[in-house]
Amino acid sequence: MTDRRDEERDRREGEAAERRREEDERRSNELREAWRRNHPSRPEEGGEGRPAKGRA
Repeated sequence: MTDRRDEERDRREGEAAERRREEDERRSNELREAWRRNHPSRPEEGGEGRPAKGRA
């Protein structure tokens, strides 16, 4: 009988861990996208922008 409870607990813990991993991945993707939007690799079209660091 204890084995069945252990299996159920293990299953719930595994599901919770999977949800945490999915949430962490989603948050990571959101942060990566926010970084990309706020730190463009090239100047916006039509704007002067700042010169890139390290370029003369």
